[in-house]
Amino acid sequence: MMKKIVKVLNTALTVVMIAVLLFAGYVFVTVLRVDKGKVPSVFGFSFLQIATGSMEPTIPTGALIMVRQTDAAEIREGDVICFYSTDPMIAGMPNTHRVTQITTENGTIRFITKGDAADEEDPYPVYPDQLVGVFVRILPIQNLAQILHSPYFFFFALLVPLTAVIFVEVIHFKKSAEEKKEKANEKSE
Repeated sequence: MMKKIVKVLNTALTVVMIAVLLFAGYVFVTVLRVDKGKVPSVFGFSFLQIATGSMEPTIPTGALIMVRQTDAAEIREGDVICFYSTDPMIAGMPNTHRVTQITTENGTIRFITKGDAADEEDPYPVYPDQLVGVFVRILPIQNLAQILHSPYFFFFALLVPLTAVIFVEVIHFKKSAEEKKEKANEKSE
């Protein structure tokens, strides 16, 4: 009975580890394929770290946020959006501000935005082709961006699970070899 439980657990652990490795590989390839300066998206979600206090107190400086890809037509006044800025100070970089107005210019939607901590609206409108997505939530993980950029992340995310799978397989192989040896001894007696 115990051998059966160990075998089931071994199989389950192997399946989980393979799934984790496949998912990590998918994320890794997805991030590598993104154009330089663009925000990677995994299954329609992006993760960004807030660099300034422009959205405080709603979103504090340093917070890690989740952003969902959204069609421009679904965005409403009051939504917090992430977009590639055209402000010369941060041109091309992702920016996260609240939509204060939605207007149409020559049939094209444009968003007027403002940081919650700012007194005035942003001077540059946001167009649908600049949109990264709509803010979903602050992630409760402190300093995740630092962790993801650390070389230790890949060690723990890839090497440790792989080592665990190999270890479990070696134990399984060893037990199988012992069982075969015992059966061979029983037959020869």
